[in-house]
Amino acid sequence: MDDKARKAEERLQERLRTRTNGETRGETPGAVADAEPEAPATQAKVTELTNDLQRMTADFANYRKRNEAERTEFAKFAKADLIAKLLDVLDGYDRALATVPDDLRGQPWVEGMWLVERKLRSILESEGLEVIDSLGKPFDPYLHEAVAHVESDEPDGTVTQEHQKAYRLHDRVIRPALVTVAKKKE
Repeated sequence: MDDKARKAEERLQERLRTRTNGETRGETPGAVADAEPEAPATQAKVTELTNDLQRMTADFANYRKRNEAERTEFAKFAKADLIAKLLDVLDGYDRALATVPDDLRGQPWVEGMWLVERKLRSILESEGLEVIDSLGKPFDPYLHEAVAHVESDEPDGTVTQEHQKAYRLHDRVIRPALVTVAKKKE
């Protein structure tokens, strides 16, 4: 045993004896009468390790928060692909119901088609889907996809016709609108 280890062992034995003797004399357990002040190097090491532990605890808390936020974000948009596919079905309903002749509108099967379309739309809206209005608004490349530019009396860059609706899921555009954009007459 080297000298430092031997001295540390002697101090430990002395503290144990003092502690045991102090308990028999009615002193508080753990009280040490002749405790030596800790060495500055030991105190510095304790401070360094405490700081490291605090940093590690903060890093882990940040990791947990970031992981939870990513998990929540993933769950929020996990359905986006399925909903985008269902939008084609919804567009088909819109086109089919727009072409129903007036004399057939009161037929039960037509009413059933309207009911199915409304139910599908309400289910998608309850999942966070919302329609983005485009007509009469300025062209926005994040919301619109221009398929044509037509000379018009409307201000330059205004959406004049919507060929396919745009949809947003929560705060993310999942399908841009296909639009015709006005340009100045020459």
